[in-house]
Amino acid sequence: MSSFQLMLSVGGVITLILSIYACILAFKLSSKAKRRSQPLHYEPASKSQLDAQQSIRVIAQALLQNDLTPTEAAMRIGFLAQQFKPSDYQANPLQTFHSLAMETSYLPILDDWKALSSADKSRLDKERLSIEQKHSEAIDLAARKLANNR
Repeated sequence: MSSFQLMLSVGGVITLILSIYACILAFKLSSKAKRRSQPLHYEPASKSQLDAQQSIRVIAQALLQNDLTPTEAAMRIGFLAQQFKPSDYQANPLQTFHSLAMETSYLPILDDWKALSSADKSRLDKERLSIEQKHSEAIDLAARKLANNR
């Protein structure tokens, strides 16, 4: 084998190795760019979805400050949660509020509540407080997650 053929063979091998290395680097770069372009949390597709998420955050904060009862917060959050697809991070806390809302859905509200006698209001308040107590730890944790979700 002549020296020209030897240099040509070595040059071909080096070119092949460098081509493989360039392909590996290009693959790493494209996968890194793809990861950066994906959002960490679900990004709402519309302003109304963003508004619903912001409202849920405000309600959760109000609950943590004892400005709302857990049942009232659960009913409001349950309604707002129907307006968007929650992220994986939001799904479990929203389910906690949904469970409380479903358990207390039989309670009358607004004019129906006003029409009740004092004895009925007292009885239903005791039932509501009992249900809220049963869910208190889960509701507190869920409210903290939703209040801090940004």
